[in-house]
Amino acid sequence: MKRIAGRLASTLSVMALTVGAFGTFSAVQAETLTDALVQAYNNSPTLDVARAGLRATDENVPQARAGLRPSVSATARATVATSNDRFFGGRDDLADSETVGLNGSWTIFDGGQTAAAVDAALATVSSARAQLTVQEQSVLLDTVTAYLNVRRDLQFVSLAQNNVRVISRQLQAASDRFEVGEVTRTDVSQARARLAAAQTNLVSNQGALERSRDAYTAVVGVAPSNLAPPPALPQLPSSESEALEIANANHPSLLARRAQVRAAEFAVTQARANFRPSVELNGNVSYGNTFDDVVGGGQVSNRSSQIGASVVMPLYQGGALSSAVRQQVAQLEQAQAELNDTARLIQQQVSVAWTNFGVAGSQIRSSRQQITAARVAFEGIVEEARLGARTTLDVLDTEQDLLNAQSDLVSAQRDEYVAAYTLLSAMGLMTVEHLGLPVDAYDPNVYFEAVEDGPFAPNRGAVLDRVLGRY
Repeated sequence: MKRIAGRLASTLSVMALTVGAFGTFSAVQAETLTDALVQAYNNSPTLDVARAGLRATDENVPQARAGLRPSVSATARATVATSNDRFFGGRDDLADSETVGLNGSWTIFDGGQTAAAVDAALATVSSARAQLTVQEQSVLLDTVTAYLNVRRDLQFVSLAQNNVRVISRQLQAASDRFEVGEVTRTDVSQARARLAAAQTNLVSNQGALERSRDAYTAVVGVAPSNLAPPPALPQLPSSESEALEIANANHPSLLARRAQVRAAEFAVTQARANFRPSVELNGNVSYGNTFDDVVGGGQVSNRSSQIGASVVMPLYQGGALSSAVRQQVAQLEQAQAELNDTARLIQQQVSVAWTNFGVAGSQIRSSRQQITAARVAFEGIVEEARLGARTTLDVLDTEQDLLNAQSDLVSAQRDEYVAAYTLLSAMGLMTVEHLGLPVDAYDPNVYFEAVEDGPFAPNRGAVLDRVLGRY
């Protein structure tokens, strides 16, 4: 009996150690959540794709401005002609000519088409910038989720390993009691079955941990090592209505949709401007050289230049212009409906995240109370089993209750953090600036200003080379 009591006491000490050290890992050279966020931001190919797409969108602005800027082109032409009249008693003739010219045109009025196109392009750039922020939020939130999933699964594996050790001791205790006739073979079989289930649970948790590690590596770019406990929860609004107000003002998806509505409005203006007249100046200068060995056997040079203006007034285009206006109006209505739909979606995301955060907090408090009660019950039933008042199954069931309570606490702690950062994302605050991450943040103005200044801006090529070489 003393040997049995010693094993049960050892079991209790292992359980107490597990509960006391729950959720803690060595912080020596630990990788923090901030480290993971910085690595994900700096190494994410998803962000590289979005940044390249934004730079491509930036180019729409100078292309639109080109509508009211002069266009100049140069041409050169050379021809050689031969003829043979030997059949009629003649001789070979040779003639060649060279012509170079310079052509230019300049639309000085187009009914407002270019102005509307530029405004639409600028609004599209604003939308693309907001979409880049959406991608940044997504990457950062995925990083937080992957980080917390790895830590949760590490704790699950630790609990499962400890559970295997505890049940192994209980199986040995049941076997010892069977030898002295205190329990039946059924008690031993129950302990053996519970041990097999615990080993299966351990393998399952180890597999889940490997999957979480793979997901972390895909998001962050490096495999997780020694992950430190997460920092304190981020500061959140005091009420759901305040969170909704912040989301309505800051969420990048809403900002992107609003910019798309503005772009659609300018597109309608541009389509209507097609009904107005346009005025264009044009001119050309050319120089030609002709040599003919028959006609005078010499060289003839000519120079010419001309300049003029043209006015084009559309009268009837087969209904294409009216159809284009109706099409742009329909697309404007579509953009407005998408804005309303996105606003509802953001409102739902904020409400769900707020609810999840509150539920997780309640689960943490109840799980801690459950752990305290389950530990007391487990200690009492182990003592009663030692005295023969409880069966092995009673001990196993109580131990399982304690394990479940510990697992629920781990899940609730993870869910609380994920809900908090999800709420930040739903409010549009899951950004590098708001989180205060120590990174060299991507500045979209650098490339935009370089292309916006036009082809004659000083050092434009050097600026673009630096931007493209860096990103």
